[in-house]
Amino acid sequence: MEESYSSARPVAGRLIALDFRPARPLTLLGPALAVLCGALASGGLGLSGQTLLTVVLLLLLCDALLGAWRSLWLHADWRTVLPRNLASAQVWLSLSSDVPTTRLARLSLTISQRIRLARTVVWPLIDSEITGMLIAGVLAICISVVLGLVPTILTVLAMALALLEGQLTGERRGELRAIFEIALPWLIAQTALGSITLFAFVVVMLFTLVYRALLGLAARHVGWTRWNNLAQVGIVLCLILSNEPLAAGIVALGGLAQFLWQSRYQTDLDGRLYAQRAQSYILVAMLITGLALWL
Repeated sequence: MEESYSSARPVAGRLIALDFRPARPLTLLGPALAVLCGALASGGLGLSGQTLLTVVLLLLLCDALLGAWRSLWLHADWRTVLPRNLASAQVWLSLSSDVPTTRLARLSLTISQRIRLARTVVWPLIDSEITGMLIAGVLAICISVVLGLVPTILTVLAMALALLEGQLTGERRGELRAIFEIALPWLIAQTALGSITLFAFVVVMLFTLVYRALLGLAARHVGWTRWNNLAQVGIVLCLILSNEPLAAGIVALGGLAQFLWQSRYQTDLDGRLYAQRAQSYILVAMLITGLALWL
């Protein structure tokens, strides 16, 4: 049998195809960095092969698989097309002149119409996205089970938050996105390699607030500068209370640099440019804080 192949997807011999590409986010902040910080903060990051494999699995889980789950749900075209197609299809089905007289016949007709509707209208629109979500979800659950009970619970929570985010609009989605991309990856990594303390949880939530502020500033909501500054002051205070003056000083210097950049932001209101300028300071602050929690 003659087989035809393309450069990416052969016609024969493949059941599942996964495409991995750089996401090119607005900033370098996100799940991958949060995983590295959580691994550092756990205190269990060593040079053994098992630890390295765990970190690779954590990156695959929190960045690639959970990211695919969220993206396939939020950015699928069928979410807007399907309601319109269903409405027109139901009108078309209601035009049938053959109306059964018995209750059993009417029930049988209703069931057959629903099956026909799902097969001809619903499934052709959602098959690729739903199949991709199913594969990503199953792989994410399998990896999290290997990592432990708490990472599994947090992974399921992340998947549920992504579904909930799809039902919200506007500003309310930003909070769930920040939790999904910063807080949960950090907590999953830290609990997979060690344990989480109340102090570490507070620090993680403060960095989540910083990330949420960047999302708000990128959307031209100036009021988020106040929350960004307050959250970073809180991080500095936490480091001081934990007897880490060097780490607190480095984070404070980064916060001061961001405060100076904010005067430019107040003039041009270019939130994307501000986020790209501030990312290096926040990145260093997260890594330094992770090391401080480890030591």
